[in-house]
Amino acid sequence: MNSKFDSIVQNKFSEVFHALHHADEMLVLLNVWDCASAKIAEMAGFPAIATTSAGVAWSYGYQDGEDIPPGLMVEAVNRIAHSVQVPVTADVEGGYFRNNLDTFSKFINNIIDAGAVGINLEDGYAHTNKLNDIKQQAAEIKIAKENGRQKGINLFVNARTDAMLLPKDLKSRIEICIERAKMLEAAGADGIFIPFIKEIETVVQLKESIRLPLNILMADTLDAAELRKLKINRMSVGSKPVLATLSLLRDIAGALRQGNNWQLLYSKKPTYGEVNEWFSKQK
Repeated sequence: MNSKFDSIVQNKFSEVFHALHHADEMLVLLNVWDCASAKIAEMAGFPAIATTSAGVAWSYGYQDGEDIPPGLMVEAVNRIAHSVQVPVTADVEGGYFRNNLDTFSKFINNIIDAGAVGINLEDGYAHTNKLNDIKQQAAEIKIAKENGRQKGINLFVNARTDAMLLPKDLKSRIEICIERAKMLEAAGADGIFIPFIKEIETVVQLKESIRLPLNILMADTLDAAELRKLKINRMSVGSKPVLATLSLLRDIAGALRQGNNWQLLYSKKPTYGEVNEWFSKQK
């Protein structure tokens, strides 16, 4: 694994990343899972890069939902951060050590040392209807922010609530999201991430009631143009890019296995040489 990230560069990236959440234009992030996907995002002009916990976990052979060993997640973030010249924010799920704040603190320190200038920190448990105790969640946010300060990094804590998955009516779920957002803001969060929203009307209510920058997970029932008009601060796409990539690979596999038309195999760009040049020689 690469060495500790350059703190001067990281501090500059941190300032840039915070500013992107308060710009007039919606911050759209392409969630990546390895160095090659990160380079594609960078070359496409994204001003910052986010990881997807699902994509990273799958690439190492683990399920999403805090199944991956935390050390492997740190390694993935480290390699991605060293492969690009833009800010990187890491999806660290629930922090992997909910029941041991000392170990959680060490993990966050490792993520910062790996080069991350932001984290997603969720209160849910692997897309279930169980939420972390709000006081526990607040304590984790405070630890993460303080760890960043001690290292001279204004770590962007994107506090995620999975309240939209609760087995309640929509009105109650929205109210819980807003209530949690206020408590997470009081704990020091820099942004609020609410995934699993299906209706634009719900987005409108949340945007009107939440003061911090609001992050939405894109769904096929939402319209990007409408979200821009609402001035949603940040848009994530989660595991959708890695799933789309795997879909293409499955189509290629099917063509190779079942027929003689292998044209899907012959992409014109990027070429082998181009991709090889994305990375510096290690030896």
